Amino acid sequence: MLFSILIIFICGYFFKLFKTDYSKPLIDIVIYISFPALIIHKIYNLHYVDDIFNVFFLSFATLLAGMFFAIFIANLLKFERKTKASFLLVSTLGNTSFLGFPVIVSMFGDKHLIWAIFFDEITFIGLVTLGSLFVAYGSESKMSIKKIVIDILKFPPFPALLFALFLRNFEVNIDFLKPIGDSLIFLVILAIGMRFSFKDVKRNLKLASLVLIIKMVLVPFFIYFLITQFFSISEIPYQISFIESAMPPMVMASVLAIEAKLKEDLAISAVGLGILVSFVVLPVYKYFLI
Repeated sequence: MLFSILIIFICGYFFKLFKTDYSKPLIDIVIYISFPALIIHKIYNLHYVDDIFNVFFLSFATLLAGMFFAIFIANLLKFERKTKASFLLVSTLGNTSFLGFPVIVSMFGDKHLIWAIFFDEITFIGLVTLGSLFVAYGSESKMSIKKIVIDILKFPPFPALLFALFLRNFEVNIDFLKPIGDSLIFLVILAIGMRFSFKDVKRNLKLASLVLIIKMVLVPFFIYFLITQFFSISEIPYQISFIESAMPPMVMASVLAIEAKLKEDLAISAVGLGILVSFVVLPVYKYFLI
């Protein structure tokens, strides 16, 4: 299925070139319809709960590792404030849902996607907390705790998770949500293909490569060390956690950098280059490390 993902990605890219870029409405459909439907269906039908908190821990560790590696390197190279903020955004936040979900399904099958959903919930919290902190630092503004809480509650997948947990107390037929949730993979990869630009990749290529060394090499190997020391890399939840930890920079990280007027060309380059590199690096991790 990884080959299918690449084909859909290419189709999205050429559709943008010869037609127009529909990535924004496609992503809106995913966020407000497909993603919540997928979460409700998966959580409601969840029959095993072991290792959930360990997956949460590994997701949290992924965020912290990316942040600390980025802070160390940014201070070492003496980045100015806006560059440092952008560097932190794309080095810390991984594309664990929009790219992560299709990759996990292609590698492990649909029935194990639930672990990627759990991993992504912590990543989302990192987006609205650490993301807000980095933006506030780069733009020299104050971070509002109230705004962060509101953003978490307003982001559709989060209330969908709460609703799914509540719904588990009742016997209802929610099979109609499955095809809606299944549309996520096609729509997301198509949208990412539309957003991709070779021009963006060329901008700040050296710094973007440094971001990927942190995000797709240093961080996953740190997580691999944690898993092999305290858990078991032979078990599916930890294999998925490892692959999720190696995801390239999050698309929303570049959006935050653009909106906050940080060093947006660095963020855009890192996201674009990360998408290309992921088609090589992630299969290598899957077939040679786990």
